[in-house]
Amino acid sequence: MYGAPSLILFPGHALAVSDPEQTEAFFASAWPQYDGVTEAEPDVVVLARAPGTVWADVTWSYGGRARERFCYQLVSGADGYRIAVLTPME
Repeated sequence: MYGAPSLILFPGHALAVSDPEQTEAFFASAWPQYDGVTEAEPDVVVLARAPGTVWADVTWSYGGRARERFCYQLVSGADGYRIAVLTPME
């Protein structure tokens, strides 16, 4: 899902990704917070499009309510669109 290079921007933490294993390691540390979550529903709103890129506002709901919201910038590549920038939103 994530491209390389890419950028993950979280409050107090920015990760410039040059290798896919970096993304895997970053998110592996977050898995405990999803313990017991078996399904999540995305609500996707496309914010903007340009040649080769899409910005999407995605709210993830699980456990009966909205839990997380991110802005994803997707870029087109040989194997389809990949996440290039991930930013959490309120």
